[in-house]
Amino acid sequence: MSTGGVEFRVLGPLDVSVDGEPIELTAPRPRALLAALILRGGSVVPAESLAEALWSGSPPASAASVLRVYVTQVRRALGDGRVVTRAPGYQLVVEDGELDAHRFEQLLGDGRRALADGNPRLARSLLARALELWRGDALSDVAAEGFVRDEAARLDDLRLACLESRLDADLQLGRHDGVLAELEQLVSAHPLRERLRGQLMLALYRAGRQADALEVYRAGRAVLVEELGLEPGKPLRELERRILEQDPALDADLAERRPARLPVPSTRTVGRDRELSAVVRRLLDPGTRLLTLLGPGGIGKTRLAVEAAHRLDDELADGAVLVDLAPVADPALVLPAIGRALGLREGPEPWPEALAAHLREVELLLVLDNLEHLVDATAPLGDLLAAAPRLTVLATSRRVLRLAAEEIFEVNPLDRSASLELLAERVVAALARSEPERASLDAISSRLEGLPLAIELAAPWFRTLPADEVLERLDSRLQLLAGGARDQPARQRTMRSALDWSYELLDPGAQHLLGRLSIFSGGCSTDAALAVGGPAATIEHMAALVDSSFLRRADDRYELLDLVREYACELASADDEGRGLHARYFLSLAEEAEGHLTGAEQGTWLAVLETEHDNCRVALDWAAREDDREVEVRLAAALGRFWYVRGYLGEGLERLQRAADRAPADRPELRARALRAASAVALLRGDYPLARDLAERGLDAYREAGDELGVARCLSNLGAILHAENRLDEAAATLDACVEGCLGLGEVRLLALARNNRGDVALSQGDLDTAAAQFGQSLDLLRSLGDVANIARALYNLGAVALEQGRGPEGAGLLLEALDLSREIEDDEDTAWCLIGLAASAAAGGDALGGAQLLGFATGLLERIGATMKPFEQRLYDRTLDRLRDALGADRLDDARAEGRQLVVDEIVALARSCAATGER
Repeated sequence: MSTGGVEFRVLGPLDVSVDGEPIELTAPRPRALLAALILRGGSVVPAESLAEALWSGSPPASAASVLRVYVTQVRRALGDGRVVTRAPGYQLVVEDGELDAHRFEQLLGDGRRALADGNPRLARSLLARALELWRGDALSDVAAEGFVRDEAARLDDLRLACLESRLDADLQLGRHDGVLAELEQLVSAHPLRERLRGQLMLALYRAGRQADALEVYRAGRAVLVEELGLEPGKPLRELERRILEQDPALDADLAERRPARLPVPSTRTVGRDRELSAVVRRLLDPGTRLLTLLGPGGIGKTRLAVEAAHRLDDELADGAVLVDLAPVADPALVLPAIGRALGLREGPEPWPEALAAHLREVELLLVLDNLEHLVDATAPLGDLLAAAPRLTVLATSRRVLRLAAEEIFEVNPLDRSASLELLAERVVAALARSEPERASLDAISSRLEGLPLAIELAAPWFRTLPADEVLERLDSRLQLLAGGARDQPARQRTMRSALDWSYELLDPGAQHLLGRLSIFSGGCSTDAALAVGGPAATIEHMAALVDSSFLRRADDRYELLDLVREYACELASADDEGRGLHARYFLSLAEEAEGHLTGAEQGTWLAVLETEHDNCRVALDWAAREDDREVEVRLAAALGRFWYVRGYLGEGLERLQRAADRAPADRPELRARALRAASAVALLRGDYPLARDLAERGLDAYREAGDELGVARCLSNLGAILHAENRLDEAAATLDACVEGCLGLGEVRLLALARNNRGDVALSQGDLDTAAAQFGQSLDLLRSLGDVANIARALYNLGAVALEQGRGPEGAGLLLEALDLSREIEDDEDTAWCLIGLAASAAAGGDALGGAQLLGFATGLLERIGATMKPFEQRLYDRTLDRLRDALGADRLDDARAEGRQLVVDEIVALARSCAATGER
């Protein structure tokens, strides 16, 4: 079975999928063309033959040009490189395993050979699998003449022949009772098919129904004579004679029943249906020889393997065998353990040769459970697979085996719904009564991270503790998750034992790195892991932790399950060196990012800081705890703009104030940076007195440090704060001084920001021409710098001026452009201002409902980030609200604003575009 790329299915209606998605090709003739190319996959099909097939032997004069159009459509559907032009026609590239008809004929041939070799069990398995590929009559939805029709008829005949061979295998295995009903239906559908009739006669005779068997013969003879004028063939006549004589050779040789070789789970398997189907599908793929279920201890690998083996036990000729290798400590005993599980006894022949000889002719699933501690002894498995072409190995391991034939299936934790279901079921079993409140169980199952073993270990505690106390004690999960069932292996009776088992298999370098990785919060990159790991940490140690299922990779990041992290934290409990390396790594990262937060790459670097925010928090907490004041102040100051733009206002202000207060007395430049960043955040939160105090203290610190650029930056902040306090003349004077200082320093970006703030003041003063001029100059400078966030702010300001000047269409266009840029970098503050402006535009254009919804979303966004409105925005908001109330009425306005709060960002942006169009009309 194809596991990716393109899959072609003709054993039923034509069906083609590319990377698992069905292609869109519905027109009859292009579909017929595709069918014709599929059936000749690998061969060049002449254009004339294709035209004959598509137009039923009478192609029009334009057939050649129309055929090229159809070929183009098929190429577009399948993707590049699949349909190749080669004289005198076209060729479809079909890889091995991609066409179901090829797989069917291969299985049919193998099944017939097994039947001829006297192995009906293997034959039945192969032939049954061949028949499972069929979904109806071949190409039943493609009406085409020529070889398409002929090939479809040939395949349908092969299907019936395959069914007859499978029934022969069933009868040889003594399963006559099980196939009687099927044979009666088939003989009724195909009355002239003598092989089917003979099979029905034999099944009836073996079921003790000799008279019925003879009646089937007489009825068949009558049909043959009437329809064809022929007597039954010699095999059918001979079978009638032997039934009349009650030939003992016709009696069934009852198939020897295989002994049960799989354990039966004592509890129900929960939440693994999708994974189970995927594993079974992979194991049935002829290309899969060794599949490893990989995952940490307690995640349910053994349960999944046993369930898959049960599903395939009857599917495969020789079933499935499970070998538990956990008790095997000596690598030399692996092959003997496998041999004993297969029922072999030790003899003069060495185990590798004895196993190869035994497995050579079998079709078997060999489940090797718990291989992680024996990976160095698994090389002989490759020899067994080479010697036994129909042997498939399913391994469970916490480590990758690294064998050539190995394919990996990662077993993930249960999803939230399945975790809750399993916990509820186990708690009910533990209490022998109804389960606790569902909400409590939901919180507990979330803390257990979908690990089945953790859930199994937690459930018995409900006999002793109420649900809320179980939840509270999960703060120390490794202590709580103990006391598993006595019939479980020792390594699975506590969560700590399960982790110890894996930890002890690591080399010292990987053990050391695991402890260091517990310092991270929210995962880490490879560079971060190796930097914090120290000089001794290597990429090989990282790979060992991934291969051992301690460390999970998601895209370009690595993370530990919380339970694993708790375990690893104990290893690193006294590792101050590691925590220092962690803090300094993220200080370096944050300061590098800070330098990019005002340029064209600011969106990328904001995303980086968002991803690493939890790690930065850990670093700040460590620096505060260890009294490393320089790291704390530098890191907080570097994160200031990130906190401002992304709306972490409360947290950012608290951390910045604390850092400023703790700055070393002899480092005024550090204190100044933290104070200036804190003043900007306080301004956005609407705490103007605090913002002014912080800005003035920052100004003093910059002057103490002799930093003229810092002074200018602080003046820009202070001007914006005075503006917010409605001290407009003071704000204008402060910002004019800032502009003069920036011109003297040649500081382009700060000059752009100062002009933007000066324009804000002019806008509040009603001096629209000055405002427009300042905003325009600011925008020109910002565009030259590629400062996306502030370009958005300048565009918004120009849009607001346009609205005030009665230039509605121009204002709506500017606001929409600003909104797109704000969303690009996820700047929630500017998003809110743009939405308020577009709401005003919508209200002016007559779209009162849309405007009210935009206002609702904007106010909800400002509340979420803890921001307040600036003077102009407040006035614009109030005017717009009054206008909408007049248009809608108070009740409908409130409903519409509430509806807006419920929208998601994509919906609100789409609504904003609609409102912008309204404003432009």
